[in-house]
Amino acid sequence: MITAGRLVIGVSYTVAALQDSPKARADKTQMSSAAQELINLRYSWQKCEVLLAANFTGKDLFVTLTYDEANLPPTRAAAVERMKKFIAKLRSARKLRGEPTKYIYVTEQLSSEGGRLHHHMVLNGTGDDYDTIRSLWEWGEVEIKPLEVGGNDDGYEVVAKYLTKEPRECGKADVGARTWTPSLGLIRPKPEVSNMADNETITAPPGAYILCAPAPSRNEFGEFVYIKYLLPLIKEEQSLRRPQRRKKKKRVQP
Repeated sequence: MITAGRLVIGVSYTVAALQDSPKARADKTQMSSAAQELINLRYSWQKCEVLLAANFTGKDLFVTLTYDEANLPPTRAAAVERMKKFIAKLRSARKLRGEPTKYIYVTEQLSSEGGRLHHHMVLNGTGDDYDTIRSLWEWGEVEIKPLEVGGNDDGYEVVAKYLTKEPRECGKADVGARTWTPSLGLIRPKPEVSNMADNETITAPPGAYILCAPAPSRNEFGEFVYIKYLLPLIKEEQSLRRPQRRKKKKRVQP
C-alpha cells in the first residue's frame, strides 16, 4: 500500500510457495509481477501525483508565471535561474512571518521548436500572500488559483498530468524521468508491505471515494487485486488512513 495524504494506492496478490508445482509457481510469479507493476509508479506523472497528494491540499495554490516581451529569457536555463531567484525571495519573505515554503514547479516551452517560456507551480498557501507573490515576480504576469484537489475526484492525477505534459507532447524525457523541481523536505511516501491471510482481500474504508478498482485478476492458483481511492474528508488523520481488510467470499470451484 502507498498512502499519500488522502490518496491510497494498493495491491494484494498471491505469492509463490516452496511446495508449489512448477506451473503454480510460474503462474503465481507472473501474477505477482503484474500486481507489483501497478504500484511501481513507473510513469513520471504517477510519481508526481503521489508527491502532490502527500504534501498539498485544496487549501494550496496553483501559480502560473509568465514573461513579458522585455523580460523573456533567452534560454530555458536562464528561466530556471529566474525561478530560483523568485523562490529565494518568496522563502525569505515568508520566513519573516514564520511561514514555510513548499512547492513543486515546472518550466515549460511546449514546443519542440522552442515556444514561449513560462512556469507552473504548486505552492503551499498561507492565506495572506497573494500580493507578496505578485510583487516578487518582476518579469511578467502572475496567475494564482486555488489548487483543485480538495474534493472527491481525480484532481491529483489531473494536476500531475498537467505538470508533466511537456515530455509527452514534445518527447523530451524518458518515461520515468522527473521533469519537475520539488522543494526540500517534502513527504515522499513509500510502499508498505504486509502479509495477509488467503481468505482476506483489500477494500476501501467506508466513505472513501473510489478512483479505480478493476475486477480482480484470477487464475487457478490465485489472484491479485488493485485499488486506488481517496480517504474520506473527515477523520482522514485517524484510523481510516489504514487500508481495510475483509474476508473474501469463498469461491465455488466449477
